[in-house]
Amino acid sequence: MKNLCNWLLILILIGTTACKDDNTPVELQAPVFELTDSIGQDRPVTVVPGETCQIKYLAEHINSITADNVPEGWQVNINEETTCIGITAPSASENVSKTFSLQLTAQGENRQTVTLSINFYLVTFDDPKGTFVLNEGNMTSENGSLLYITAEGYIVDNVYKRVNGTELGNVPQDMCQYNGKTYIISQNGNGNAMGAESDNDGMLVITDTRTLKKLKSYPKETLSPLDWPTHIAVIDEEHIYIRDNAGIWRMNENDASLTFIKGSEEAPKAPFAIVNGKVYTYYNQNFMTGLYEITPGNDQITNISVPFYSLYGITGIASAPDNCLWIMSTKFGGEISMNRYNPATQEDLERNYISEVPSVGSSGCAFATHGNTIYYASGTTIYRLDFRPDIDQDNKTPQDEILTDLSLLDEKAQIMYNGLGVNPTTGYVYANTLKGVGPFYTTNQLWVFDFAGSTGTPLFKFENYTRFPAGFFFIPCAV
Repeated sequence: MKNLCNWLLILILIGTTACKDDNTPVELQAPVFELTDSIGQDRPVTVVPGETCQIKYLAEHINSITADNVPEGWQVNINEETTCIGITAPSASENVSKTFSLQLTAQGENRQTVTLSINFYLVTFDDPKGTFVLNEGNMTSENGSLLYITAEGYIVDNVYKRVNGTELGNVPQDMCQYNGKTYIISQNGNGNAMGAESDNDGMLVITDTRTLKKLKSYPKETLSPLDWPTHIAVIDEEHIYIRDNAGIWRMNENDASLTFIKGSEEAPKAPFAIVNGKVYTYYNQNFMTGLYEITPGNDQITNISVPFYSLYGITGIASAPDNCLWIMSTKFGGEISMNRYNPATQEDLERNYISEVPSVGSSGCAFATHGNTIYYASGTTIYRLDFRPDIDQDNKTPQDEILTDLSLLDEKAQIMYNGLGVNPTTGYVYANTLKGVGPFYTTNQLWVFDFAGSTGTPLFKFENYTRFPAGFFFIPCAV
């Protein structure tokens, strides 16, 4: 009997202990919720219309994840199996928000919550304060590409391919806008410098300006008369002017026909200027120089003689205020002048002198203008001329000033590649430098200056984005 009582006591104690263990609360772990992709905190995630961005995350001890206050047009898909968040940007409608702060809330097993925030920016391409950088690419191994710098200073890489899923032609050289469309001309189109075929959208691409969505593309075979086209100007769909090794052609967008402009054989590899509905370029031949004027409806050149620009001739031209032209010229004896010229009256109105012969890259861009202010570069040094129409025209003292030498700001900035650009809306000045050619071109710098504020410190600087940039382009292209 005593042994039986002892066994009963032991069983009671075991049962009591077991009940006590079952009632002990389980210790719940604190929730862990964080992004595993590198998302910069100093700038938003930039997306183009319709693009889906995938962001990976880590979640531990989490019961649920929700996205809060998603604005109309944006889509958020949280896949807890793949631990990935897909954010799809809206189309480029006027009614959607361009900025979006995604709030993600993760609820833990212990009802604690963790909240993360990711900022997004919907990029559209018709902002006059934005800037395009057109990359030639490596002519033997790369197609062209397009960078975009937003008004806020966010750089967006490879935007044409991100929008269209295809690439620009080999060695793009020039671009312009007309009537809500953007025109991009490539030297080799769907070939390359070695004659091999390239997988791209051809020699001429036309896109919607706001979305950059491709509207039309013309392969090299369709534009077969063209031999290494370099520059383009658009008056309307039936009057698209393209300069190549032979001269200047007029293209009709509607049927892709090409008509050669008689007398344009000496047209240089340089940007066109459009003044009062007419297209201008220039020529330097046999110690004589002059302007070529093209009027829509007349498929031949009007030659405007400007003999005072000889002996070395015109360095570059650009549209000027009041339906005039800026003409930069170099004369025998080393005189380098900036001239304001009225092509309608064929009058040379005013002239200022500058210090150095500008560096003119393969794009043929000698200078850039903003109102009556002219910027040019000699080597890696940037100069500014505040044009003075009231100055004594016989005063040949240079009126320009040195703003900055980029090689002193960055020892890797050894070569200025192609010309400067000036945004016609903001007045910001853009420049590109390389460490060198050959294997060094991928080490490069994109500079943005607000010279009204500082000449020694760039407003923005971006490193290693460009691939032999042909130039900078803005909305609108012409001032």
